[in-house]
Amino acid sequence: MPRHPDTVVTPNALLAAARHRRHSPRRPGQHLSRAELADAVNAALDRLYPARSLTAHYVDHRWVGKLERGEHRWPSRERRNALRQVLGAATDADLGLYNPRRTPYAPPLPQLPDQIATVRAIGRHVDDALLHGDPQAWQRALDHLTAQPTRTWPQLGVRVQQHLDILDRLQRDGTRPHLARIDAQLSEFMSWIADNTTTSTDGARWLDRSHQRATEANDQPLTAYAFMRQSQRALDNGDIRTAIVLSRRSLSSGPVPARTRTLCLTRVAEALAASGNDEDTFTAITTARRELLNTTTIDADDDQFARHCDPHYVAAVDARCRLLLGDPSSAATILTELLNDQALITLIDTGLWHAHLAECYLHQDPERAADHATAALRLADETASYRVIRATQPVAVALRRHKALPAVRIFIDRYRTAVTAQ
Repeated sequence: MPRHPDTVVTPNALLAAARHRRHSPRRPGQHLSRAELADAVNAALDRLYPARSLTAHYVDHRWVGKLERGEHRWPSRERRNALRQVLGAATDADLGLYNPRRTPYAPPLPQLPDQIATVRAIGRHVDDALLHGDPQAWQRALDHLTAQPTRTWPQLGVRVQQHLDILDRLQRDGTRPHLARIDAQLSEFMSWIADNTTTSTDGARWLDRSHQRATEANDQPLTAYAFMRQSQRALDNGDIRTAIVLSRRSLSSGPVPARTRTLCLTRVAEALAASGNDEDTFTAITTARRELLNTTTIDADDDQFARHCDPHYVAAVDARCRLLLGDPSSAATILTELLNDQALITLIDTGLWHAHLAECYLHQDPERAADHATAALRLADETASYRVIRATQPVAVALRRHKALPAVRIFIDRYRTAVTAQ
């Protein structure tokens, strides 16, 4: 009988690497031992909670061993605070600590049969809504469909392709123009699935179809969004000139809701930052923040594709721009604050931000860079996102000269496995 996922023990390489980076106070030239780490944690507990009796929280080398072997992943809050202080970690996740039943950093669970059944059942409702001309029912069904865990996206792609085949047949006589908008939305979602879960170039083809259908439907917000996404793909592929052109076109597609316009402005900012234009970059970021203030009066249904564009998203783009413009220090500060606010972060964004934070530490702290890049790969595994894996590629290249460091070796090995497994 297969073991339940909660019973599977995975060594905590992040915690072990963090301990190895610390020098022994008693043995020159050697790293901190488990016993020495336990002593340091106990001393930190006394400093952090001077008015409390902490006998029940004191630890020894055996406790550290259980943590490093992955037998225990979620110590008490007091012990976690002490560990972070001793090892210089900003978050619990930096030390591979998580609540297995609640945190987004837990190891990925296998897809369950009832999840697949749910996807199929919702898919049938989508088809019924399309065939019976009920776009509102279709929208509700699609919201449920796209809210499924990202690991189900390969199955979602199969279902969405079937919906698009139906749409092709329904649009041939040209009497159902409202379906072009639905087609545009589904095609954009297909491009997102392709970009996040595969190494193919299908994302560009689906995005072109989305743009064409949005234009046919005269849907200005969706047209702007398609331009924005095309600019994003160009950036991911290193085509800066095309990214600038497309991001500017996204702003000239006609009146759009404030949140969509904010999203387009962040793409302009990132494209300009990649070109080295710092003055216009920060003008675009400032304008994006100002636009975001206008979103309270916007009907959410009119701005549904840009719902993820909030102050945290804009701050992350600001950090990315600063990194591209040669200011890794301020970028790291912003990204660290965002990652500490874990309740507000989607898993894919968390992975991307860890990858970007790893870039911030490349030159001053290669082991810390490796730790964040490893965290990004762990989230790539959980979300089945090849886009997150791709974001760690510059880190993998830059860190190869530091392969003698334990944390770097862990990351390089995991990166090689992640790439070759795709």
